[in-house]
Amino acid sequence: MIPGDADAELRRLADDPSFQHRDAALRAIRFRAGGDVADLVAIEDDPHPCAMTDVVFAMAGSKRTWLNWVPMPGEAICNVADEVGSRRAQGEDMGLIRLALSAAEPASAITAANRVMGEVELGIGDFPAPDIRVPLRRGRYAVWRYDGTDPVPAVAAPSAAAARVLHEVGGEPWASPLSGYVQAAPLGELPLNDLLGLLAHLPGPPDTPRWEYLNQSTPTYWFRLLQPWVCLGLLHHASHEPWANSTRREVLIDLALGIEDWTADAALFALVTAAYRERELRTEVHDLVRARLNAAASAPRLVTIEESLAHLMLITPGCTADDRGLATAVLERAAQVDDTGEDTDDAPPPPSQAGKRRWWQRRG
Repeated sequence: MIPGDADAELRRLADDPSFQHRDAALRAIRFRAGGDVADLVAIEDDPHPCAMTDVVFAMAGSKRTWLNWVPMPGEAICNVADEVGSRRAQGEDMGLIRLALSAAEPASAITAANRVMGEVELGIGDFPAPDIRVPLRRGRYAVWRYDGTDPVPAVAAPSAAAARVLHEVGGEPWASPLSGYVQAAPLGELPLNDLLGLLAHLPGPPDTPRWEYLNQSTPTYWFRLLQPWVCLGLLHHASHEPWANSTRREVLIDLALGIEDWTADAALFALVTAAYRERELRTEVHDLVRARLNAAASAPRLVTIEESLAHLMLITPGCTADDRGLATAVLERAAQVDDTGEDTDDAPPPPSQAGKRRWWQRRG
């Protein structure tokens, strides 16, 4: 368990002469103050790793994006779905007959919204370049295809047993990616078709007090969260296969460089987790994260996962000053957007759902 005040606990450990991992505690303090991923990597690379170094790693990442929690959905369609779901949870008989977006949003976001609202007539005004439907690199594995403007699962639905395992594994958040990796092991025992099916068909949340509460305010969040859990499970798939030629590596890279979607940053998150555990993976994983962030940052349109990718870049082993500069610029640019969706300076419009046109029509 992570203490309520991680900073105070880390200072206590760093000042305790009897604590065997004082250097790790000092590195954690430095990471929390300065954000240099080298300090985080040094904790995992402790010459005498044990359960306590994992706890220090978790405290270092406490309340940090991707290290302790998955980013909230930022898409316009999810904002609408959360409002509809919240009103329904409060007893309001709210329905929609149609919904229109000025531009396409990720397939997973659209599917998550439909799972919350029910099927509605959806109109998409445009697929601006680069077309969200076109992968960065076409691989063998994909979980989405498009029927014109409509995203459709490209894989079969998962079994009921697979959904039960997902609920057992993902019902609570992870303390850190490292503990999440261990927690996701039962998912790795599922057939590959079930894992891919979970990513696209998006089963509903567990029937627990935590998710009953979240469903009253942000019902789309479960669908955003479940995909990183499944991708952590993919790290365990056919673990006997050498990484370089493994199915798990091929699937995760194909998803990471596939269409612009939540599955892309979920797969990258799993790869970053693997890079912490295995030093020899770090160069390749770093290059994959940077390639996806480059594509998002260079797009002359809104990319709803760009901020998520920037946060991921900042925790990727091997993150350089140049990587950090790009990621920080993305996050600072997004923060400059005011409530109307307009920039506060003359820079190009940043990626944010704030300026996204959206409208809906209620039933009755």
